[in-house]
Amino acid sequence: MHFKTNSRKSDHGRISGLISLSVLLICSWNSAHSQLTVEGFPDLELTDFSYVSQERRDTFADESLQKSSEPFKIFDNLYYVGIQWVSSYLLVTDDGLILIDSLHPPYIETGVEHIRALGFDPMDIKYVLGVHGHFDHMAGHAYYQRNFDTRVALTAGDWKRAQTDITNEFVMEVAEVDMVIQDGDTLELGNQVMKFYITPGHTEGVLSMEFTVSDGDEDYRAVIFGGGGARENDFWRNQTVLGNIRRFQLLAEQTPPMQVRLPTHPSLPEGGPGFRRFVLDRDPSDPHPMVDDPSVFLDYLKQAEGNVLRALQSP
Repeated sequence: MHFKTNSRKSDHGRISGLISLSVLLICSWNSAHSQLTVEGFPDLELTDFSYVSQERRDTFADESLQKSSEPFKIFDNLYYVGIQWVSSYLLVTDDGLILIDSLHPPYIETGVEHIRALGFDPMDIKYVLGVHGHFDHMAGHAYYQRNFDTRVALTAGDWKRAQTDITNEFVMEVAEVDMVIQDGDTLELGNQVMKFYITPGHTEGVLSMEFTVSDGDEDYRAVIFGGGGARENDFWRNQTVLGNIRRFQLLAEQTPPMQVRLPTHPSLPEGGPGFRRFVLDRDPSDPHPMVDDPSVFLDYLKQAEGNVLRALQSP
């Protein structure tokens, strides 16, 4: 079992470790960055690519991008509780709730209000996850932990990243980690089983995941994939990202296929409100707009692969 927990509250779910394809990926990454290891919690050093860009600092200061977005139902068991430019998802099971990303000040309590407006009790949130360790996705984790006794489950790499991102840049409280997610782990809560994949690149411990969403009588395989993104003149990062992409090309071809890809940032300039209209503006007889043909996600991965290969070939 690869998780860290404490006696603060009972374990409502179960995280179990699985042998996965990413062993080779993580080993190759560690051979290039010997100080980086997802096994090394909490003694994990940061690598040079984990910086906070001026562009991201400017984004946090841009009030026009931070406006609140109305919460809404995406699927029967999945709700959007984010803001205009940062996603936050509430996954509903028959044994409690799972929150994916917790937003950042001054919108942490906005997320809580969204959850309540949808008719849910934040005290029923059993776990809060983070897609990666940047302030905009994880600065609210400690708030949920302190106020609602929610268990925080993160990768080791991004727990370390969150400490640096939050304390150095924005002076925010850092949550205690109840459960350390390792590559290939699963989280079982009620009728839901989430599968986790560590896909480093954007940060050391980017957490990609898949789970089941429902629309009426139909179930679909949903994915949050954060393992892409090429960068010029960064050979080892691009090699790792290429491994992430090729791994997910194999995963996406399994049965059932991955037909729902959920964004961590809704497309701007409309952002969250545009996402809401896209999902809700349909007749009851229309197919769900978030359910794609299986080829769509594969095409996205193919394009991402091409971007990385071009970056690797650039001088």
